[in-house]
Amino acid sequence: MARTLLRSLSFAAALPLFAGAQQPALIVLNKAEATASVISLADGATLHTLPVGDGPHEVAVSPDGRWAVVANYGTGPAPGSSLTVLDLRTRKTERTIDLGEYRRPHGIAFLPGAMRVLVTSEANQALVIVDVTAGRVERVIKTNQAGTHLFALSADGARAWTSNIGAGTNSLVDLQKGEVVRTAATGRGPEALDVSPDGRELWVGDSQLDRVIVLDANSLDSLATIPAGGRPNRLRFTRDGRWVFESNIRTNDVYVYDARERRLVAKLAFTAAPLRAGAQPQGAAPEGILLAPDGTRVWIALSGIDRVAEVDIGTRTVLRYFETGRAPDGMAYAALPRP
Repeated sequence: MARTLLRSLSFAAALPLFAGAQQPALIVLNKAEATASVISLADGATLHTLPVGDGPHEVAVSPDGRWAVVANYGTGPAPGSSLTVLDLRTRKTERTIDLGEYRRPHGIAFLPGAMRVLVTSEANQALVIVDVTAGRVERVIKTNQAGTHLFALSADGARAWTSNIGAGTNSLVDLQKGEVVRTAATGRGPEALDVSPDGRELWVGDSQLDRVIVLDANSLDSLATIPAGGRPNRLRFTRDGRWVFESNIRTNDVYVYDARERRLVAKLAFTAAPLRAGAQPQGAAPEGILLAPDGTRVWIALSGIDRVAEVDIGTRTVLRYFETGRAPDGMAYAALPRP
């Protein structure tokens, strides 16, 4: 896998995504070194590397683009119980929010209308709503399902669907009522998930059974089962709902599915490559997937080789690679405000 860009492009001038943006960037979490890389999308350069908590897994950027909030999952047997707030205007680590008894925060997203984030607490089998401005836990919604790890959020922020890895279930949660609507047994290790843009289907990747389950988003009834690669980790619908990208850690590839026909249409193989100069080759281990705001590309975190791949959705080709810190995973897009 080449270290250089696969093609020389002036993305800042060529793509509508960047029109009017001060500095479009990726926020990439580096799990193995407790940092966040701020990477310029204009030229792929790392602008800043900011300290966060141990084992950062997922990150969310506020609607105004000013703040990024990182879920610090922890490493090994030591559970994390904090969020790190990054100021994207000053490009500095602003502060840490202590979650107290709520441990192993992982999935995270901003809720509409206020400076609040929704976070999973895997160890406590719960969804936690955190007031970012006040720096405190505002509300807790128990799933009572082991391993509540990730969630997908409805477009209006009223509902969330969780993956409960340890229980082998998925849950639908009414966030306004603060209660679980229903829970369905879906496999042995459901982890990856995303809801279709029209809100009708929930796609779930099972990391133990190596399959994708298509569920009715309202009833959680099973609609289809599709073979996946080795240990599916993340799923992401394209903006038009036509395609679904899925990362497979063990087989070092990314599958692309036709969402309408529910079938595999392409495989993107990421071959083994040296992690650093002089290091032993190892698998690319694709994990996090992020959709570009303009819907033309996806970014894929290759945690085994410390890079992010930028993939054109239309042609399903890799446009370029960005170098990151160690073991990149969670990502978010940010149009950086002027310092």
